[in-house]
Amino acid sequence: MEHFSFVHMENLDFEQLNNLELRFEQQETVVLASEVELSTLVKLFGSRIREMSSPSITDVKKSFTIDEHLMPISEDDFDAFYSNWLQLTKRGNNMDEYGQLLHLNSFFQARVNRAEMVILSEAI
Repeated sequence: MEHFSFVHMENLDFEQLNNLELRFEQQETVVLASEVELSTLVKLFGSRIREMSSPSITDVKKSFTIDEHLMPISEDDFDAFYSNWLQLTKRGNNMDEYGQLLHLNSFFQARVNRAEMVILSEAI
């Protein structure tokens, strides 16, 4: 399993990404099986990932940007989104899975106006 952290920023600042305390305050992390699942998840939120060639970021294996802003899922549509996610990924239907996606969606809703999004594959 891999930890992927979604980090919203006002602008792309590698110095800020290397400040672990600051980064922790601006991120939401999900645990997925692979980059393929990450790509699937981002597509369900209306975008695509691109691997980023960047200077070294502390405790990060790979970093990604997104093509377009991620669109939060409405409360009314979340259960259908979740069912679609389970069908596409064959992941288990449990409270941990539901909860991590619900938190991620809330994270997107709270930060919908941020200019930049970086996704970090954590070196855990």
